[in-house]
Amino acid sequence: MSGEAGTIATIRRLVLEVLHVEIVDDDVDLIETGVLDSLALVELIFQIERVWDVSIQLDERMIEAFRSVRGIAVLLDGAPGRSSDPSGAAS
Repeated sequence: MSGEAGTIATIRRLVLEVLHVEIVDDDVDLIETGVLDSLALVELIFQIERVWDVSIQLDERMIEAFRSVRGIAVLLDGAPGRSSDPSGAAS
């Protein structure tokens, strides 16, 4: 799996592992539905930084991107210098 589909699959896996929530709709608002609160957001960001070897500086635009799995994927796919295919993460 590569590109946005691979990124989405990896994010879904991280949400399941870290937050114990299975995401079935990549466009659902994770904040509005209560999947992401402040602590869950920090933990998810930590795991994303670890898996993709990126640094995420939170600002209003970043928080908006974290409203959905697809938004996170778009953000990551456009991140400069990020690992495009985290080893074993999308399987």
